[in-house]
Amino acid sequence: MKKNKDQVQLSKLVFTQSWEDPECDHKALKIKKDEVLVAITSGACNVLGFLQFNPAKIYAIDINAAQSFLLALKMAAIKSLEYEDFIGFSGLVDCQNRLELFEKIKPQLSEESLSFWESKKGLLENGFIMNGKYDRFVKFAGRFLKLIQGQARIDGLFKPKDIKEQEAFYDEVWDTRQYKAIYKILFNKHILARKGLSSDYFHFDDGSASFAESFYKRARKAFRNLPIKGNYFLSLYVKGLYANTDEVPDYLKREHYKVIKSRIDNIEVVTSDAQGWIDTIDDASIDCFALSNICELMSEDETNRLFNAVYRTAKPDARVIFRNLMIPREVPENLKERIVKNKELSEFLQENDRSFVYGKVAAYSIEK
Repeated sequence: MKKNKDQVQLSKLVFTQSWEDPECDHKALKIKKDEVLVAITSGACNVLGFLQFNPAKIYAIDINAAQSFLLALKMAAIKSLEYEDFIGFSGLVDCQNRLELFEKIKPQLSEESLSFWESKKGLLENGFIMNGKYDRFVKFAGRFLKLIQGQARIDGLFKPKDIKEQEAFYDEVWDTRQYKAIYKILFNKHILARKGLSSDYFHFDDGSASFAESFYKRARKAFRNLPIKGNYFLSLYVKGLYANTDEVPDYLKREHYKVIKSRIDNIEVVTSDAQGWIDTIDDASIDCFALSNICELMSEDETNRLFNAVYRTAKPDARVIFRNLMIPREVPENLKERIVKNKELSEFLQENDRSFVYGKVAAYSIEK
C-alpha cells in the first residue's frame, strides 16, 4: 500500500479490544437487514457485533495491517471453533491448549496473516484479549490504580448500587487526591505516545489544560453517573479484564455466537487509509459508516477528502457515527447541510458513552 504523507502511519498491534461503545454505534447507525457498512476495524469487536443485524456486507478498513490481522484471526477462530473453545482461545476464560487450538485455526488464515501470528505465539498462548499495546497499558494502569485505591475500594466500586448510592460512593470514597494524581502520572502525552497513541493527538477543545484533566472529567462521568453493572469498559480499565462471560462485547456472548459464525463471510477485511479506499467505491452504495476517530490521524485536507468521499458513496439517508479523542475534527463547512449532525442524538450518545475515552461521539445522517 502506498503511504500517504498526510496520514499518520501505524504498524504495531495497538488494540485487541474495541474501545468504541457498541451501544452508541447501534443507536447512531440503526443497522437494517441487507445494508452495506463501512467500519474502521480497530479492535474488531464492534465489526463482528454488527453481524447480529444481518447486513449484506461489512467493509472493515484499517490503515494498520496489524489490526486487519487481528480481525482475520478472530474471524478464523469463529469459523473453526465451537463457542467454549473460542472463548478459551480468546482469553475470556482459562485455557491450557491455545496453541493447539491455533493449529485448527491456521488453515483459515492467509499467508500474510499466518506469518504475523506465527511471530506472536506468546500473545496467542496468553489469549488475544487485552494484549495490544494500548490494552497492556490499560492493564498496567489498573494495577497502579489498585495499589493507590486498595482492594476494598475496588470491590466497593463494583458492588450493586442505585445511582444515588453510586454518586455518594464516588464523591465520598473513590475520588481521593491520590486517585486524581493517577491521571497526571499515567495519562499524559509522553506516556500515551509510547503506548500507541501518537503525540500528534494532543490538542484540546473541551476546556481542559491537559489530556490528564480531560480524561479525568470523562472518567468521572462513567464512575459516578452511568450504571456500573454491564459496563465492561469500566471493568477493563479498573481490573484489566472482563468481569464475567455476560458483560462482554456481543461477539463473545454465547447467544450471538452461532449467528455471527453463520454470517462471518459477510465481512471483507481491507488494509488501507479509509479516504483512499472509499474513493474507489461506487456512488450511493453505502448505508452506514462507523468512522471511529480516524480523522485525528489525518491532516485537515485529508479529513475533507474523507467526508467528500463519504457523501459521494452514501445512499440517501445513510447514517454516520464519528468520534474525536482529542484533536477537534468535524464535517467540513461545505458539507454540513448534506452530512447533518443529529444534535439531540449526539448529545445523548456523548452523555451515555460507557467507554468514556472519547471527547466527542456524534451521529449524522446523509441528506441528498
